[in-house]
Amino acid sequence: MTAEIYLSLKWLHIASACIGFGSNVTHIFWLLAANADPVHRSNILRLIKKIDDRLAVPAYVVTTICGTVMWLALWPTNTPWIIVSLVVTLVLAAMGTAYGPFMKRWIRLTALQQAEQRQIAGLSRVLTTAWIGITVSVFAVLYLMVWKPVLW
Repeated sequence: MTAEIYLSLKWLHIASACIGFGSNVTHIFWLLAANADPVHRSNILRLIKKIDDRLAVPAYVVTTICGTVMWLALWPTNTPWIIVSLVVTLVLAAMGTAYGPFMKRWIRLTALQQAEQRQIAGLSRVLTTAWIGITVSVFAVLYLMVWKPVLW
């Protein structure tokens, strides 16, 4: 792989990681706004879902593809920080896959005028916990990408 191709992949990898992480970080503000405004809650939640579907998820897919190509082209396959990053990425993919259906259910419930507040509050806790887990996991992968620590 030429240096130009590698640097282009690296730039795309970093830029897409920033887009994905930045999108996820803003979710706490959107979630707080949704919880504070029951009248507009379902619309705010739809916006969060659109941000995920149109920005965060595609960005993470690009990040993963670019990172894997760079790893296979340049780094030894047993590089610990990359292996841990890939494992965390798989966990993120699983969390993100589970997050989507919960989010759709939450949007449906909040759109109903007679939705039970206890059920909405329960989903809110689950989604907030998932959001925290996803954000912390992405932060851990970013740490590993930048510092490249010796893990074993």
